[in-house]
Amino acid sequence: MQTTSITFTRLAPIAFVAAFALGLSQPGQAAMHRAHRSASASPVAVGSDHVIAGSGANGSAIHAGGWVGNGNGGATHVSGGAFRGANGASGWRGSYTGTDGNGNASHGGAHSVTGANGSYDNGHNSWTRNADGTGSANWQNSGRGANGGAVDSNGNFTRGSDGKWTGSSQTSANGAKGSYSGSTSVDDGSGVHDTTYTNASGDTYNGQTTWNQGQGYTHTGTCTDAQGHSIPCHK
Repeated sequence: MQTTSITFTRLAPIAFVAAFALGLSQPGQAAMHRAHRSASASPVAVGSDHVIAGSGANGSAIHAGGWVGNGNGGATHVSGGAFRGANGASGWRGSYTGTDGNGNASHGGAHSVTGANGSYDNGHNSWTRNADGTGSANWQNSGRGANGGAVDSNGNFTRGSDGKWTGSSQTSANGAKGSYSGSTSVDDGSGVHDTTYTNASGDTYNGQTTWNQGQGYTHTGTCTDAQGHSIPCHK
């Protein structure tokens, strides 16, 4: 897609401007700056860009974005931003969404946030939609808390021209109150979701839900204590 190459060439300078301006900002001097530019010099593409930046006693932040047309009815939008807090927290994000004018579209995004206490959350996602009805979607995310808690998630799915999805996703989390693990898989109109949850006392729930298109779904679940003995799931 022509929009993809345009997207990355425009996203790079926007991200650079965001990082550079953020590094120069002075939290002690409250300020807000906004800039906007429109351009139509190219016979192939027209576009518009904007940058907003500010700083104050609580930190500084900047956002930049813009779009460009490919001259064939398609367009791509890109945006990015970054912040830094007075307590040391910081983060950034960036994304693009584009169409080529022929019924094809794509999107991609990423982010990263770091807390002053060592916590963080990082992730990325993307999807495509094609004129023939096919498509795809995927993501990945990972976070950690200052108290040792953690969460991770990822997934990858594809869509056929018949509209049916195939793929799987997984999510896990753990902390002081227990742990969770879940997974989902789909294939040609049917799917399975498995869940395991264990609380701080060691009691565990295991469940499974299955479904088939046009036939409904079924669910089963069992619970055990920390010694593995069967216990009621509802008290």
